[in-house]
Amino acid sequence: MASADLSGVRKARSPCSGWSGCRSEVNLILRTPYTILISLLLVAAAYPQSTNRPQPILVDEIGSIRNATRRPANVKPPSVPRPSSGILQVERSTFDLMNAERASRGLPRLGWSEDLAQVARLHSMNMAANSFFSHQGQDGSMVDDRADLFGVRGWRAIGENIAYMRGYKDPEQKAVTSWLNSPSHRRNMLSQQWKEAAIGVAVGDDGAYYFTQVFIHR
Repeated sequence: MASADLSGVRKARSPCSGWSGCRSEVNLILRTPYTILISLLLVAAAYPQSTNRPQPILVDEIGSIRNATRRPANVKPPSVPRPSSGILQVERSTFDLMNAERASRGLPRLGWSEDLAQVARLHSMNMAANSFFSHQGQDGSMVDDRADLFGVRGWRAIGENIAYMRGYKDPEQKAVTSWLNSPSHRRNMLSQQWKEAAIGVAVGDDGAYYFTQVFIHR
């Protein structure tokens, strides 16, 4: 029977031995013949009451809320290559599985957002290319920073789930099942506040799948 180890911050030399992440990050390690790691970041903020950018709120596994001080991303948006047909199929299959879980519980299905897909793909491709697993990009960016790069602004709430796995024939089903088995990820995926979402998937040189799931309420 699989067991789980939930923790906040991990440091690692390689994607197979451990992970580094932000303070609010939650890592779930399922001790199966293969390793699945999933992590959640829920970033929510009301519309700004002034011209200043709203301070995101980071929610961790135990439900505490704390303000985060971090540097903004200082990078220009790169061109995100269109995934192969096989990866596109994994993305849409994962999205459809998520919506099926929502519909089975009487929740509205989320609409696919192509601009969120670009946000999600950028992060998954960066993780796969640079062999890291974290909500925080190597440039210091978080999900709202990455959304800014693609002109996604003025949202009421934005959230992100990420997942890593290797060695499974059905990675999309394994990602959704693992998110559902983690209370915090489950709450994020089944939240009634979201209206749109998208999935971005990339595969590393070692065959590992990196998933990024982005939700938004504009």
